[in-house]
Amino acid sequence: MYDDVVKELKELEELVLKCMKCGTCHADCPLYNQDGKEQSVARGKIALIQSVYEGRLEDAGKILKHIDYCVLCGRCKQSCPSGVKTDEIFLKAKSVLRKIEKMKGWQKFVLSIAMEKPELLAKMAPLMHMGLKFGSKKIKDDVFKPIIPIAGGRNVVSVKSKTFADTYGGLNKAKGEEKMTVIFYPGCAANMIYTSWGEAIVETLNYFGVSVYVPEVNHCCGIPAATMGELDLFKKMVNKNIDYFDSLDAKYIVTCCPTCQYGLNEMGPKQTGRSPEQEMMDVVVFLEEVLHADIKLETGEKTTIHFPCHYDRSKDSLLESFVKDNLGTDYTKLKNQSCCGFGGTFSLKHYGKSSDISTSKAEEISTKGFQRVYTPCPGCAMQLTDALAKEGSEADVSHPVQLFYESVVKKS
Repeated sequence: MYDDVVKELKELEELVLKCMKCGTCHADCPLYNQDGKEQSVARGKIALIQSVYEGRLEDAGKILKHIDYCVLCGRCKQSCPSGVKTDEIFLKAKSVLRKIEKMKGWQKFVLSIAMEKPELLAKMAPLMHMGLKFGSKKIKDDVFKPIIPIAGGRNVVSVKSKTFADTYGGLNKAKGEEKMTVIFYPGCAANMIYTSWGEAIVETLNYFGVSVYVPEVNHCCGIPAATMGELDLFKKMVNKNIDYFDSLDAKYIVTCCPTCQYGLNEMGPKQTGRSPEQEMMDVVVFLEEVLHADIKLETGEKTTIHFPCHYDRSKDSLLESFVKDNLGTDYTKLKNQSCCGFGGTFSLKHYGKSSDISTSKAEEISTKGFQRVYTPCPGCAMQLTDALAKEGSEADVSHPVQLFYESVVKKS
């Protein structure tokens, strides 16, 4: 078994050798910026992997905790002058190392329910909703602080009693003349927590003459499995979703979660060899570049944007223009452009460190008196909501489409 693990790690050598050990990744790593430890940053993790398959480090199991200690924000990959595919290296290495460092039983059980039992998860939503209501202190509208110690003192947005798919699953017909049909993939967070995002997006697309398919059962994109070292389960979830996409006659797949898009449209195809037949894109990009939607508001709110790490960074200026020009806000760019520190399962495993990363951003938002923070990622929204509540800020965290829906579409 151990020799097989070393052999599989050596298969990463072609990717590993592209790392010139220049250390450019240090400046962009949110964890290295917190603790200054070499094993926290991409260069250090790659060196550990290399040490195992070159025989300089004998206990491969000991390096998993360092490889796993990663937000998987991808900023090291984006800044690397050598084009090292750090995400592919770390996900594959974790998968290999899981063969000798097994996941804990309860972790495997929870992951299995989340990935492979979406109907059961949906049925549990009312219970989770009620549990949060009665086992928490209300902080502000829809934000609660659970009293159980396992929550770690975080502030959470409520799980809704009815999933988004339960309400919108199936074909949602366009209002008026139909221009086209698309698929909206909500992801788990919009399906169970940010259901209002899903509602705003489907209703807005219908308003602009777009019919929208929504999965009647939302299957996870699989990224949580990949980040836990379960690549086979990740591939299974990617294939399940692509089977669903391919079964429908639609021109585009629209998302409101950059991490889901990364999982299904970037990492998924690399791991499975399959890509969706339809072009996949963020809903703001779809409204601007495909629909050329006429969206005009005058809110006057003091706003800013948090740009998610997995967002198509070539579209950052488009997102910024959408908020500045279409939503009529008093917009200022944040000085702090770092990762929010969420990282999905990273936040669950390392909440303290995850929270530390978001603190400085929350401080800037609070100090500058922003009334609203826009972000097109539900994971980032959860993280910033928690950080802002701790900071005592009244700023709301919203998806850019929400305000247009509430101000125009809902009243039409």
